Amino acid sequence: MIDITEIPKNIEAEESVIGSLLLDGDLIHGLDLLADDFYSEPNRLCFSACKQLAERGTKINQITLGQELKDRGNLELVGGVAYFSHLISVCASPLDCQDYAKIVKRLATYRSIINMGGSIAHLGYDQSVDISKTIDKVDEMVLSLRKSGTSSPIITPKQRADMMVDRYEKLYTMESGIALPTGLKKLDSRIGGGLYAGELAVLAARPSMGKTTFLLNIAKNLASKQIVLFCSAEMAVEGITDRDVAGEIGVTTNQIRQGGYDDDTYCSITGQGLSSIINRKLYFYHDMPLTCSKILQAGTSMQLRYGLGLIVIDYLGLLDDDYGRSGYERMGYVSRKIKQIAMKLDVPILAAHQLNRALEMRQDKRPQLHDLRDSGRIEEDADLVLFLYRDSYYEDNADNVTEVLIAKQRQGEGHQIVKVYYDAEHQQYRDLETNYKLEL
Repeated sequence: MIDITEIPKNIEAEESVIGSLLLDGDLIHGLDLLADDFYSEPNRLCFSACKQLAERGTKINQITLGQELKDRGNLELVGGVAYFSHLISVCASPLDCQDYAKIVKRLATYRSIINMGGSIAHLGYDQSVDISKTIDKVDEMVLSLRKSGTSSPIITPKQRADMMVDRYEKLYTMESGIALPTGLKKLDSRIGGGLYAGELAVLAARPSMGKTTFLLNIAKNLASKQIVLFCSAEMAVEGITDRDVAGEIGVTTNQIRQGGYDDDTYCSITGQGLSSIINRKLYFYHDMPLTCSKILQAGTSMQLRYGLGLIVIDYLGLLDDDYGRSGYERMGYVSRKIKQIAMKLDVPILAAHQLNRALEMRQDKRPQLHDLRDSGRIEEDADLVLFLYRDSYYEDNADNVTEVLIAKQRQGEGHQIVKVYYDAEHQQYRDLETNYKLEL
């Protein structure tokens, strides 16, 4: 039985749309919504103000939205700035903003159908108008509703060209291109120059192969020019910093961790070591348990406050998102969300992942894509998949040459191997020197 007394609306979905915009104002550019699509007047006023801010190129946040509503004389009508905190609190995840918007749009269309039904009924009662003209008016109303209720996913040739103007202009004016270099020159040459905005790169290896060190190497290389957010679910900031300082001053990590320094070592730690940390644009996020939603919120906050060039995650398997009935389903959810975060924030994400133990049973222990532990959709979601392999991990020798296996590259050739040197004592990766005379 249809309840014709209940007006189609979902206030929680409306509030979640506005809450998402307060967390990530750039989301508004992908929303097919009008202010009139909101049933609630406070939400309608808030969205209208958000649209105006976006059209002026002003960032959307609690401060700018509050000022815009105040300038319009509408701040008190929405309940004051306290209403913004409520909007953020009811938003489960900005990642799902498009889904909230679809609910708002669909219910607004139903309300339009109800209103149109009344208008059509009125036309039906007016027998003084020629029937053909009446039908024409009904057709116009239905066509108008069809146009306003759905947006076309088809991109015209003109729209496609317009979309790419900024991209090609940037490529033209930047000598080094738009990719973020990893700092390992041979690797960069094989992956199109480095890491690309909106793409997910996954680095996988067996435990203690040096994944965290590899991630830190790339993060530190980039942090001289780009702002990097390092999200660790495995190591505390203190442990990571011990590695950084050891590498900077040329001592082992164990020496840093054991303490009892002589005066020269202490001065090097507090001078050269900590100065290098201050001078890099490397930020750390460490809030347990770490989830996809927290990473998105941290990334959004970084973009608003400081800017953001790269997000590093160590590592996917330790993210605490609860989803599905198995590790496979959970990892599929995690990889999909992380890929969405990369696209929404328009930054590269470099994430570490573990490999299955089963590869230890093979004679050739070089990883393959099916070795990704509980991989779910990782292989499909990732734009770039890199594996680390080192003979000395399995054999008793001092050869620290590490193979970086390019297992997948969406925009380039996979199944390539790049060799780098792993300085285990100082926890660093670097390009091979010419005296190694190895075939790259």
